[in-house]
Amino acid sequence: MEESFDLGYFLKKAFVVAASLSLFFVAFIAILTLVGVIIAIPLLKKGSELLFKSSEKTGGKKLKWKTPEYEAKVKFSDSHLLDEKS
Repeated sequence: MEESFDLGYFLKKAFVVAASLSLFFVAFIAILTLVGVIIAIPLLKKGSELLFKSSEKTGGKKLKWKTPEYEAKVKFSDSHLLDEKS
């Protein structure tokens, strides 16, 4: 008995395997994205609550920046910075 190699059958099976592997990869990336979004929503909510603290006087939300430049402005007044000659 002589065995024959069917190229069409092989290519069809290879295509099915490649397509299924690519779909599994896309599904894995989608699941990781979904998990990332689920983790990020509470963190964004907490961060926005820390960043925007409501003040009772205005009734709205006040932006409170905590950056190194802001801290430097709070520690030193502008007159001290202007007195220095470069």
